[in-house]
Amino acid sequence: MAKVSPQKAIRRFCLTCQGGSSKRVEGCKDGTCLFFNHRLGNGPETPQRSTVQQIRQYCLMCSDNNRNEVRSCSAREDCDLWSFRFGCTPKTWTRVKRRVNQPRKLLLPGLN
Repeated sequence: MAKVSPQKAIRRFCLTCQGGSSKRVEGCKDGTCLFFNHRLGNGPETPQRSTVQQIRQYCLMCSDNNRNEVRSCSAREDCDLWSFRFGCTPKTWTRVKRRVNQPRKLLLPGLN
């Protein structure tokens, strides 16, 4: 999947939800949807939560609040939001994952 911004991913998700119709996305009246204010490809003036955090919240709702299911989600090809499911951008996730998994210096008592 090509690199896209979280806003564009939400826009694509909304288009999929509305059968590919831009007019139906514009006319969507589901104010309870987490992406309602982002459906046109841009966010609200003063967002309550960042876009990637809203995607994370949606992914948790989709998996019945099971973090392990979000981690092992197999909808990579089917879901436009998949890359942002951890609540951060893929670039940030890669950087954090690399830092956490890097070899650490062995510290033994009495040795400097």
